Amino acid sequence: MRFGLFTMPEHPPHENWTLSYDRDIERIVVAEKLGFHEFWIGEHHTGGYENVPMPELMIAKASALTSRIRLGTGVVNLPYHDPFLVAERLAFLDHLTHGRLDFGFGGGGLPSDRALFGLPAEDAKPRTEEALEIIWNLLTTRQPYSYEGKHFSVKNRRLQVPPLQAKPPFAVAGLTGTHNFELCGSKGWTALSVYFTPLIGGGGAPDLRDHAAAIVRGAEKAGLDPRQARDKWSVVREVHVSSSREQALAEIRAGVHTSYDYLLRLGLGALMKKDPEMDDADLTFEWMTENIPWIIGSPEDCIRQLHEINEETGGFGTLLINVRDWTTSDIFNRSLELFARYVMPQFNGQNDMTLRNELAKEALGG
Repeated sequence: MRFGLFTMPEHPPHENWTLSYDRDIERIVVAEKLGFHEFWIGEHHTGGYENVPMPELMIAKASALTSRIRLGTGVVNLPYHDPFLVAERLAFLDHLTHGRLDFGFGGGGLPSDRALFGLPAEDAKPRTEEALEIIWNLLTTRQPYSYEGKHFSVKNRRLQVPPLQAKPPFAVAGLTGTHNFELCGSKGWTALSVYFTPLIGGGGAPDLRDHAAAIVRGAEKAGLDPRQARDKWSVVREVHVSSSREQALAEIRAGVHTSYDYLLRLGLGALMKKDPEMDDADLTFEWMTENIPWIIGSPEDCIRQLHEINEETGGFGTLLINVRDWTTSDIFNRSLELFARYVMPQFNGQNDMTLRNELAKEALGG
């Protein structure tokens, strides 16, 4: 299993937003030092909390301060953009990152963003699908390309600067359905499951097991190996590690209420519920930690919880830790360090813990 981080990013409107950008960049630097594989940055235009309108600019700056960690757009919201310009700037960014760019796309799930751009909700899916086809062809062919669709038109265009990576690693996020997960399975692309997707029994939307089934279904229809398709699946979760579960809960409780109040006001509570009849008031801090579920507690608690999620879903390739402003940076970084020191080695296959324990017992005469 690989490990990375995902940030919307989310910063309350009463914060110093200039400082928040610097703190996000520093988190990428810290993540690389701790051995995380990747870092994803989102795009939003309204709402007053998610304050990055163009993740490509943050990625460009972060790439100059790092050398190994992969950097992904998580995601470029395709319904709002000219697909040719998206392909052109991402191809250019691939060079600036020296081939460390992951090309993440989505349909724009924030209702206030759709309202800003005057986009009817029913147009998001078809515009995303058309844009994906155009962008893929522009990035992977050197011949002039034409496309005539309902929403977008491209006539005899090609990129002056093609991407550095011969086969750009595409990723697509899903929110309210499974079509994007089946698409990723059929194309060999990365599928991204958002952080509030329930593990089992989503009442208002598909759960993680539905996502897994769609990925496998897409791969099998395309004649691809479903195991490899699962390995490209990335699952975002809320994660916080501390000395104990009680301490971890205490450290994030106040911050959780601020951010999840925002999500509930956006109407996203329906996507978290196991029963559509649940009231938003029942989506309490305690309910979410147990039922979505979150990975929270001591390192031992987190190891057990991650094993349970991995087994229930049938296995996935990457766990992405959702970056939050629930604590101060020192507490957040301590959580990341504890995760990297004690949790990651149990899953990344690079450390033989059994042998280490045997050698330790022998040395101590056990």
